[in-house]
Amino acid sequence: MATHGRAFWVLDNLALLEQLTKNPAVAAESSYAFAPQDAWQTHAYGAAPDPDELEPNSGENPPFGATVFFHIPDHYDGKTPATLDFEDAQGKLVRSFTLHLETEQEKQEKATEKAGIPEPDHSGESAIDQMQRTEAKLTGIEPGMNRFQWDLRYSPAVEVNGYHSPAAAGGLDYSTNGPMVLPGTYSVVLTYGSQKSTQTFAVALDPRLHATQEDLAARQTLTQQIQADMNALNQDVNRALAARDKLQDAISSHKISDAQASSALDALNATVDSVIQMKVRSSEGDTMQEAKLHAHLAYLTADVEVAYAGPTAAQYEVFRYLDQQTKAAEQKLEAVITQADQLTR
Repeated sequence: MATHGRAFWVLDNLALLEQLTKNPAVAAESSYAFAPQDAWQTHAYGAAPDPDELEPNSGENPPFGATVFFHIPDHYDGKTPATLDFEDAQGKLVRSFTLHLETEQEKQEKATEKAGIPEPDHSGESAIDQMQRTEAKLTGIEPGMNRFQWDLRYSPAVEVNGYHSPAAAGGLDYSTNGPMVLPGTYSVVLTYGSQKSTQTFAVALDPRLHATQEDLAARQTLTQQIQADMNALNQDVNRALAARDKLQDAISSHKISDAQASSALDALNATVDSVIQMKVRSSEGDTMQEAKLHAHLAYLTADVEVAYAGPTAAQYEVFRYLDQQTKAAEQKLEAVITQADQLTR
């Protein structure tokens, strides 16, 4: 087992032992969520260390976020509905995850990860495929004890069908992440069939950071506004792509002619191409293709979240500009969708 694989094993088991001491007796046929340790918002957790900089026999920091250990009945076969919900102090739902019986492939991927073996190259997958694969691995469970790692975020933005997100090449990550929660008290609710188990835990800011709650609230508000724009834009792009597919199907089935559809198809293609770069097909495709509005929104989200601090005046100004561009793009997309729909009714 690789060094960081052993480190994660030790961290997992130490955290689990601590939680078991608070409630050591859980029946084999019961579902139960253990009380998570405090979760820290920090830059110190989550990033893989450089192996060349590790001291001999040193360990790793815990993964970023809230670590939830929970027990699922030993007879679980995937048929009983199971969910993990995260709620704020007012009981408002922050994020919900539907759990499923872990597949053999997901088991193998987790074993590979624990052993410190690099993952296969997934750069050829679309953004939606990557998102679905990541969430499937996250929510796969098995009978008995399970660990779940929540990234302290709301749900991510809708992604565009067929879009390939570029990997960071020394710059900002392409981000459709949901907004980060604020420091405070949260609850995790494990629902298994008719059984419910609820535990509370704290999310706290790294004491070495000095952002105020107002700074972090402003940061969250701005990322929520960016995500709202991204959701609206991406949903309209998906509608435009669906309208284009429908139009092309109508041509193929000879319901309308190429000549009748050409104007609407050209308008759909031109408008979609003006807001999103669909030509990227490699991890660094953005170095060869122009970034469009869709990517600018994603990069602004990443830029705002670089620091645990209030947004800068420049970030607000960029958002105002992109917000105007988004609203104008939505109007253009609506117009070309309507034009295409009129031909396929």
